[in-house]
Amino acid sequence: MAARFAHFLKGDVECFLMPGPNAINFLLHDVLGGGGIASLRNDPQGKGFAQILLDHPVEIPNSLAETLA
Repeated sequence: MAARFAHFLKGDVECFLMPGPNAINFLLHDVLGGGGIASLRNDPQGKGFAQILLDHPVEIPNSLAETLA
């Protein structure tokens, strides 16, 4: 996450596992340039960051891919 958002990221990245929905929540500190109306970014609330993340390739081992097929 830190490498993918390095061009925006000024702080740390925290990762929280969410076992109920089998999800991971990432908290990127100081990434919004002040947030809300204080930011000069086109997407000051960070909703567009999800699209950046969805565009990033995820490599998985063949053994896992075979079990999902």
